[in-house]
Amino acid sequence: MNPSLDFSTNLSQLLPVTYGLLQTANLTVHPSVVRIVVHGSRGLAGGARPDSDIDLSLIMDLSPESGATELEPLLHSVFETTFNAWQAKIELDLAVIFETRVCALQCFTQTDWHDGLCTIGGLDCFGLYKVQKGFSGLVTNAGIQVKRMYPCLEIWRRVIAR
Repeated sequence: MNPSLDFSTNLSQLLPVTYGLLQTANLTVHPSVVRIVVHGSRGLAGGARPDSDIDLSLIMDLSPESGATELEPLLHSVFETTFNAWQAKIELDLAVIFETRVCALQCFTQTDWHDGLCTIGGLDCFGLYKVQKGFSGLVTNAGIQVKRMYPCLEIWRRVIAR
């Protein structure tokens, strides 16, 4: 877990208000999280109101050995690590994202959608774990279209020591 994240320079340059908010929010991530992406009105879409939440996707690296019985508790732990450490007045809307196809989730590294970005169709093509009022768990076959998550901005990437 890393309470002091080194955010990308794009975050401070393109979204200075969001950057300031995240600097003081105690954003903490589970060791399985390898990237963080911001979406929505506090991201590149703009138009945030003072009471707008912040939409963050925690992209994790799952080992191929992770079995179905181990998956949901791990995803919940990833969610709880960030959610429980959060110290901002605005609400945090988290999604835990993991790869289910062999694409390395490159779509989350792009700021804008363009045709041809997703070679596997861009529909329900990644794993998603959400906790919302009245729901907690894996979201499957929900018709999630990759192009609707844009614009997005990768704001942090774990440095992997070699």
